[in-house]
Amino acid sequence: MEELSALYAKEILDGVVDPFEIEFEDFEKKYRKKEIIGFEDVGDDIQKVQNYLLLEDEESLLEDLKGAWRSQDYLDIAESMLFDELDVDMAKILVNKALSLANESEDYVNIAELFIEEFGDKEKAKQAYEKGCEVAQKTEDLTFVADSVVDEDYLGDKEWAKEIYQDALSLATSMYDFVYVARSVATPEYLDDKESAKEILDATKAMVNEEEFDQVLRLGLSYALYTEDSESAKEYIVKALNIAQNFNEYFTVLKNIAQGDISKDFFKKIMKITLLSMDEQTQKNLVADLVDEYLKDEKLAAFLRKNSAEEVIKLYSKKDLEDLKLEYASKILSGEIDPKQLSFKEYAKA
Repeated sequence: MEELSALYAKEILDGVVDPFEIEFEDFEKKYRKKEIIGFEDVGDDIQKVQNYLLLEDEESLLEDLKGAWRSQDYLDIAESMLFDELDVDMAKILVNKALSLANESEDYVNIAELFIEEFGDKEKAKQAYEKGCEVAQKTEDLTFVADSVVDEDYLGDKEWAKEIYQDALSLATSMYDFVYVARSVATPEYLDDKESAKEILDATKAMVNEEEFDQVLRLGLSYALYTEDSESAKEYIVKALNIAQNFNEYFTVLKNIAQGDISKDFFKKIMKITLLSMDEQTQKNLVADLVDEYLKDEKLAAFLRKNSAEEVIKLYSKKDLEDLKLEYASKILSGEIDPKQLSFKEYAKA
């Protein structure tokens, strides 16, 4: 107790403690708390933050600081301090500590965004973005950096973002990587460039395994969502139909058509094929829900819910001219028919 009293007196003499504001009992409480928390050597800057939090009685943040070892840990504490309107300079010390520990693109992007959001420091943010590019190992890493760089809420630098997206493509190892970049390039909040997105997807065609249902369908949906090329979207949707083997896969195609808003008439054609593949009564209700949501056709949805699967299948089992056209086009795409050898009129007659 005598040693603590002497320390109290010394800090009064040094001007660290104002005895009018901090009585000995309060000083003792804070000192014991510091002793219990037991910080190891954390460096002068972090020591400043520790002492500040002790003075502010921020016990939970002190505990967090004690356990911090990753970049994101320090960033989380800094964000909490800023949210609680604590000292901005103390929080910035922690953000710089996070920067020194970062080793992944995501860490650097999070740090860059905080530098801009809370401190308005775009130069420091740019340094973090550059480090994020340096450590990137995958397409998604660089795409994540570019998305933030181009965002008007952060740097808003389209030219630099274009370069980073190109670098992201150079790391691509699958068609999904190309689709990932195309999505960002087409996103209105980023580059809003559907023409460039189409160029990326056109290059993706060579990487697609056309026997893989998920890949073919994903490319078709990507054309629908990220480009103005509805014909390519339909082409790959039809290719997916040729691979589909059961109701679930046909229904997945139908959902993708609705999601990509490819064409309501096209949806209706594929809806017939989907309904004809049913093998359970409840499956027609899934289609009915989609008809309600996408076509906004309450009567058709009610019909599907009211009638049995057998009755619905019977109604849609008759092929009309549009069905034949779709079937003919599908068989051309799958290589079953050579249109030079068999015209549509001949196919329809058969």
